[in-house]
Amino acid sequence: LGVPVLRGGPLHMVFAGNPGCGKTSVARLLADLLYEHKVVQRRSFVEVQRADLVAGYIGQTALKTRHKIEEAKGGILFIDEAYRLNNMGSSDDFGREAIEEVMKDLTSGDPLVILAGYPAEMSQFLEANPGLQRRFPIRFDFPDYSSSE
Repeated sequence: LGVPVLRGGPLHMVFAGNPGCGKTSVARLLADLLYEHKVVQRRSFVEVQRADLVAGYIGQTALKTRHKIEEAKGGILFIDEAYRLNNMGSSDDFGREAIEEVMKDLTSGDPLVILAGYPAEMSQFLEANPGLQRRFPIRFDFPDYSSSE
């Protein structure tokens, strides 16, 4: 796969690419492969977006996010368009609360988390929080398909 083998830590990943380049499909295939090789305990693949994690009231986002984390335990939590969790320009945005809730489980590696989104936006998202950047040691960049492909 062109990725160095990492030992002793969680294998959280970033999938960066434009829409339609196969990020979600590859994540689903990877979930099966990781299960077959006993890297994850369950064949669970929980796909979420901002709306699945963020609520409209203080304290509700952590509960909503925790529910999805628990649903993915033993498997994969795939957060599509993860960069949208960063402050959406509003002082009452609760995306940061969702990020903090996910970060609580990153050290244990359960669930294994895959963040996905546009390349530039994902880079900005990870740079905005140094703690996130070091907890996602694997990055896959998905090129656009050519017209012949």
